[in-house]
Amino acid sequence: MPNYTEHSLIATQPDWRYGDFAYKALQMAQAFKQQNVKSIAVWLEDGANLACTLLAAWQADVRVLFPPNLTEESLEWVAQHAQFWLCDNEATLPSKVSFDAFGQDRVILKEEKFAPHFDRNAQTEIWLKTSGSTGEAKTIVKTAQQMWRSAQVLADALPFPADNQWRAISTVSIQHVYGLTVHIMMALVLGWQIGRKQLFYPECIKSALNQSENAVLVSSPAMLSSIAWDKMAMPESLQGVVSSGGALADDVSTQIRTAIHAPVVEIYGSTETGPIAIRDDIHLWQRLPKSQLGQDEQDALWIEADWISGREQTADVVEFEGSGFRLLGRCDRIVKIGDKRTSLVSIERQLLQHPFVEDCYIARHPEQNRLAAWVGLTEVGINAFREQGRRAVIAQLKQAVAANQDKSAIPRFWRFTDKLPRNSQSKINKLAFNQVCVETVLDPIWSAPACDQNQYVIKGKVPLELRFLKDHFAEFPLVPGVIELQWISEKMQDFLGYSPTFSSIDRLKFQHFLRPNDEFELSLTWQPEKRRMAFQLKVAEKTCCSGVAILTE
Repeated sequence: MPNYTEHSLIATQPDWRYGDFAYKALQMAQAFKQQNVKSIAVWLEDGANLACTLLAAWQADVRVLFPPNLTEESLEWVAQHAQFWLCDNEATLPSKVSFDAFGQDRVILKEEKFAPHFDRNAQTEIWLKTSGSTGEAKTIVKTAQQMWRSAQVLADALPFPADNQWRAISTVSIQHVYGLTVHIMMALVLGWQIGRKQLFYPECIKSALNQSENAVLVSSPAMLSSIAWDKMAMPESLQGVVSSGGALADDVSTQIRTAIHAPVVEIYGSTETGPIAIRDDIHLWQRLPKSQLGQDEQDALWIEADWISGREQTADVVEFEGSGFRLLGRCDRIVKIGDKRTSLVSIERQLLQHPFVEDCYIARHPEQNRLAAWVGLTEVGINAFREQGRRAVIAQLKQAVAANQDKSAIPRFWRFTDKLPRNSQSKINKLAFNQVCVETVLDPIWSAPACDQNQYVIKGKVPLELRFLKDHFAEFPLVPGVIELQWISEKMQDFLGYSPTFSSIDRLKFQHFLRPNDEFELSLTWQPEKRRMAFQLKVAEKTCCSGVAILTE
């Protein structure tokens, strides 16, 4: 590689230098050829291992599949199209081959100052399986040449040097095109070290920075917005932040810049297109070199670039302005309600400014021609829900939207949770949204039980959308006692393995309210000789409901 010498570091902990890294890649390439391997799937946790695997596969003309997860659908996709899985972890997979072992017995002629180059024009394919966040998964095919070109254009456009003292560290998955392009490919182009593992928590980011001389954080809006930048002092080794997977909120972007005094660059693109544009402030998106942009009749953006085969049409509506453009939202995120065109993204941004709202997603209700809002509440919002009731929270959120939106843009239907289930790309599954809109929630969110012969313990959480909270009571919601008893009875049935009949319930007490979002523990103790079941449902150390159920003979 042009920016690496034999002794350049590829990764640390342990140190892996380019000469040994390239040797392993050539060993693997030789093994691929000798074993007549044509297609593999990767499930690798170590970014440096993935970089090595890609160089080997492209050298040997081996197609590489990137499943987004290990669901049954993904396993079937791999079984149809790959000869085996290449792994570096304990995942239980069929036809699994260890990265460390593969090709290690091959002997490669190693010259002095061993730093071989790898062909960047290979037409070998990688297949990326999208996770189907809009309801339909699909396979995106790219060539090695296209991946190198997209990485090169970003390396040229982003304000970071080609220097082996720099390292890419990442909170995003290398199974997806963003992490693959920036964390892995762009790092190779710039001669950087590659952070080995995905960082899932802010504390992990800080630890990785403490072990780096200069680092660029590759991340997403979901992670970046979860960090208290004004309180969590990041080490000076943080030389920049790259974000993609959605627009970074203006206030979060400003907080990061103020905290780290280094570039914060957003990348706009998709799995199909690769990178399209960047911005290093909160204003206009800038087209990348070696590309052309335009709009179709719906004002949706298209791109032609040397890292894409032909023209790629997006579903994102844009507005060109001066030297750049603004993203207005996806075609399916700009809807007509009545006779008015409404941007769902603009409503979401309005709601996100409210202290009750941690996260939100708005779309057309699956059965009604009106908008529905799925809202993840903050701690403040949950407290308001508990102390004022659902209707009061909705009224305040509607008022916030009405300040800047037409009446038709105010959601008619509202669903609440403590956390929206976004995937690793910060996307909401539309099918999950549709289900939430129409389902009636009658049960707690149960965890797996712990039980032995006579003892059964299970933990649960009261959903904010529990049906029984809506009218009991409107301004002070709580779970009715009869519903607590119903849940207890159902778990008794699970414990015993049959539906018991009770002759009576003795020593029944309701001592503490069970409220929205409460986490509780239900304990059952079976006394077979007396045919009775003692039960206790408690929140923290406060008992909500207790008693003894006497079973009929």
